[in-house]
Amino acid sequence: MFKAVVSSMIVVGVIASGAVAASLHEQLTGIGATNTIQLQQGDQTAQSLQNLVVDNQQAIVGAASENFFGSIGQAVNAIGCCGLIGATQNLSIIGNQMQNIGDCVAAKAQGASLNLTALQGLSRANGQGAADALHTIVLNGSQSGINAGGSLDEATTVMGMQTSDISGLPGSAGAVQAGMTVTGTQLQSAQPQVAQ
Repeated sequence: MFKAVVSSMIVVGVIASGAVAASLHEQLTGIGATNTIQLQQGDQTAQSLQNLVVDNQQAIVGAASENFFGSIGQAVNAIGCCGLIGATQNLSIIGNQMQNIGDCVAAKAQGASLNLTALQGLSRANGQGAADALHTIVLNGSQSGINAGGSLDEATTVMGMQTSDISGLPGSAGAVQAGMTVTGTQLQSAQPQVAQ
């Protein structure tokens, strides 16, 4: 099951003549995905596969731009013969980007954060069985802003893979827990030089 939340906000303030503008950007992206299989007794097999691509972009031409790209995949497989087999995957991604680009040579500031948590749990008991799980993750957040006083650019890229496997014969039991957490934060600002 996927839950994707994407919201964007653009505000442009125009000074009296309309020839000069200040730019305020904020972009938020949230992705949640869960994959679960439970096999109880009997001869059973199950598979689940989820793939998602998110591309969230906004721009004020010539002043500021923000981009968030994410490509994720979840796959889980289980097979059991009179066994109790469990497989669960959880994935949470939150991206936040903010820009405030002043007009002419005024101050500029931008910040970004990207948070990822990926969890996998596999278990088996009693009869014969096996399970495996795979996460693939590619994320990129970038932004740039420019005014007459210069430019600001920043980017964060995360690429990861997480895999877990479990198998066993009748009468045995086992569990696998795997987790991955990534947090990236960037802040930039530029103040104009004061003439003396």
